[in-house]
Amino acid sequence: MLRSLFRERNAQWLLPLVIIMIFWGSQVVAEVKEGNQIFSFRLLLFEKKCQIAIWLTDEQGVFVDTVYVTRKVAKKGLGNRRGGLDDKWGGARLSTLPVWAYSRGVDYGNLNFYPPKNKPLPDAISSATPKAGKFVWEWKPKRALKPGKYFYYIEVNKSFDKNENHKHSWYRAQPSVVWGGSIQVGNQLSKSEAKIIGHGHVAGKNGKINPDLSTLTTSLKLIEIAEAVYHP
Repeated sequence: MLRSLFRERNAQWLLPLVIIMIFWGSQVVAEVKEGNQIFSFRLLLFEKKCQIAIWLTDEQGVFVDTVYVTRKVAKKGLGNRRGGLDDKWGGARLSTLPVWAYSRGVDYGNLNFYPPKNKPLPDAISSATPKAGKFVWEWKPKRALKPGKYFYYIEVNKSFDKNENHKHSWYRAQPSVVWGGSIQVGNQLSKSEAKIIGHGHVAGKNGKINPDLSTLTTSLKLIEIAEAVYHP
C-alpha cells in the first residue's frame, strides 16, 4: 500500500516537470531552490550561426553583468584578432556585438572592448553558436541582485547578412540588432517579452543604439521571440 501511494505521488510530481521541460525546449531546466535567483532567457532563432550577447543593467542604465555570449566572441577572440577591420585572413570583427562590448566597458587595448583569445570569458556564460529554433539559457548571478527593476538586452548579429543598404565588406553586412526589456527582481516570479529597440554601429566604432531600423530587413528576423523569466 505504501509503495502504491509513493508511486502515485511521484506520478503527480513528474507530470508538471515533464510539461515544463517540453515548454522550454530540449534544454533541461535547472532546479529552482528557495532563496536562489535564477534568470531564464528564451529565444526563438530564425537563423543559425548568429552571434548573440545578453546582459543586464540596473534601472539607471549601469552595467550589471554579462549573462551570455556566444563562444566565438567570448573565447575565440572573434572581436579581438590581429589584422584590419575587414581582413579576409582574420582581423577583429568589431561590428559583431558592439553595444554589448562597449556596455561592458573592459578595454583590452587600443579601445578594443572585445575579449581576446588569451583572455577568454568564463565557461559559465558562453556556449557554442546556437542552432535555429528554441534556445534557452539559464543564469544565476554571482551575487544576489538587490530588489528592483532591471533592464536586459539581447544583441544579435549574423555575418554575410547583406541587403541593398548594407554591403560594407566581404562579411560585414547589416549591423547588429538590439532587443530590450525590463524585469522586476524581488520575491515573486517575473516575466517579460523583449522588443527590438535599435541597432549597433555598422563598423563597431561605438556602443550607441541607433533606433532607425529603416535600412534593415532580414536582420530584424534573426530572432522571432525573446523573453526573460526571473525565478526568486
